[in-house]
Formats: sequence, structure tokens, C-alpha cells
Amino acid sequence: PMSPKPTPTLSRRERNLADIRARATLIAEQIILAEGVEGLSARRLAQELKVSVGSLYNAFGDLHQVIRSVIARSAEMLASSLMAAVDTAAPDKRSRVVALGEAYFDFAMAEPRRWSLMFEYRAELEIDDKARDFQGGLLDMLIAAGEADPKLDIHRQFFLVLWASVHGVVSLATRPTIIAIRPELAKKYITDLVDSALTRFPAD
Repeated sequence: PMSPKPTPTLSRRERNLADIRARATLIAEQIILAEGVEGLSARRLAQELKVSVGSLYNAFGDLHQVIRSVIARSAEMLASSLMAAVDTAAPDKRSRVVALGEAYFDFAMAEPRRWSLMFEYRAELEIDDKARDFQGGLLDMLIAAGEADPKLDIHRQFFLVLWASVHGVVSLATRPTIIAIRPELAKKYITDLVDSALTRFPAD
């Protein structure tokens, strides 16, 4: 029988850069959650890591990539919360879709800085591939919960509009920059949104 290929060993430099990436992500996350993105700088992060700014850039390329790694961690947390909500919901599609919406809302209320970081950081620029894949995965999760056909564009558009509606409610509830929406009313409205939308689900 063929012997398995040996796992390639990382060089000392690669191990060092991987260590910097792992530690930098956690420290950057702490700073961002406490102070927002504006509290993060390459110099401050390098000082906390006890490495040079050059070493930090060797590991990440630039500070935006550090922030992207924090976003990736946050995205994993949100995805886990949503999957847990679907798994514990009643098996009918209404219950699953409502559970997703409520879990989305609950995550945003509990982690407003993570939530805004995921969806609003450099939002005016071209979306990066990881963010596109993540958001596509959330849409697929919603389509599956609603027992729709992911290959039908009309079904994808239907759940995209529903997601946008819930997202808008969550956005105003977590960052009441215009008029404050009371969280308990906002969460109840998510159920109303789902019920109203599902009555208009396209037949084909």
C-alpha cells in the first residue's frame, strides 16, 4: 500500500509569522471591541506583540489584513450562532427562518462592534472574496431554512430581500443614529416580517 505523504514542515520563519498572525488577531480584536477600529494602529499592535512594525507587515501585508482576520473570527461566531438557532428550532420552515432572524438580531445586540465590523468596515470599497463567500453562505443558510431552491434566481432574490429587511431593522436597533428603535419591538417585528414575506413566497 502507498504510504501517506509526509506533512510538510514549516520553516522557522513561517512558524514565526503564523505565531504573529495568531497573536495579532487576538490583540487587534481586543482593541477593536474596546475602542473601535480607530483605536488600532500598526505601531500600537507591534508594541503589544513585542515585534517590529516590519515583522507585523511581513505577517499580514497591511493593517487592513489584520482587521480582515478579526472580521473572519467574528463571521465564524455569527455563523455558529445561526446554525445553532436553526438546529434547535422547530422543524417547519417558518420557525427556522424566524429563528435565524432572531439569532441574527441577538448577535448584533450582544456584539454590536463585531456586527458593524462585519458589515460596515470599508463598505464603500470593493467587497473582498472572503466577505463575499461569507455573505453568500448566510444567504444559502437562509434559503435552506426556508426550503427554497438555491438554483432558482427568484428564490435567491426573495430571501435576499427578506435578509435586507431584517438587516435594516437590526441596523437601526443597534445603532440608533436617526430615531431609536426599542430592541424588544424590533425583535418582534422580525417575526412579522418573516410571516408577511412567506405569504408572498414565489410559486416558481
